[in-house]
Amino acid sequence: MKNNQQKYLVKVWWLFFLGIMLGAFLFFNAFAQEEEKEVSETTEVSIQADNVLYDKSTNKMNFKGNLKILQEDIVLTAEEADFDVDQKIGQIKNNIQLVQNDITITGATLEAFLNEKRYIFQGEVKLIQERKDEEGKEDNVIWNAPQMEILADSRDITATGGVKIFKKDYTITAEKAIYNDREQKIDLMGKVRIEEKENDRWISGDQAIFYIESERLEVTGNVRSGIKLD
Repeated sequence: MKNNQQKYLVKVWWLFFLGIMLGAFLFFNAFAQEEEKEVSETTEVSIQADNVLYDKSTNKMNFKGNLKILQEDIVLTAEEADFDVDQKIGQIKNNIQLVQNDITITGATLEAFLNEKRYIFQGEVKLIQERKDEEGKEDNVIWNAPQMEILADSRDITATGGVKIFKKDYTITAEKAIYNDREQKIDLMGKVRIEEKENDRWISGDQAIFYIESERLEVTGNVRSGIKLD
């Protein structure tokens, strides 16, 4: 009887020891995978310019002349930029152009949040998204606004201050427009008006949703519409 109890206790201790070892293995394996993931997700930003001034006391850098910033699939060019090295935030100006695949944005000034890949343009901002229709013909979407923010990872866009959007024979105006790239739609807010030149008609309202692919339109609030007769 005593031998059976001893054997039982030995089994319990072995199981307890194996459980601890297994738990430790799983913990360190998960930690290593998370560490590897963090390293793999770390990206490097390359900055080129004719001249750079670095102030170690403030940890700020000023780049001038033929500025070029490369971050993953983004190419940003300008003439001058001031960067807070700690915050990874840049104030960029003069001949600004940001290109990401089929999107090109220009503006007077730009605040770039490199860690977030968030870019806020101001001053006569223009965005061109190159597209083609089902027949392979050019079907670009062109945005104009005083201020525009783009989240480069999601490619979502927010334009404010009075927005004008052109697509084929459509002219869209609103106080604010939010583009959702995944759903391929534009939410329009405030004094919305959509004009369709080909059919000589227009529609206006407080809010609207414009679906880019299907060119379907939903308008709500104080809706008005006009059609020109022959």
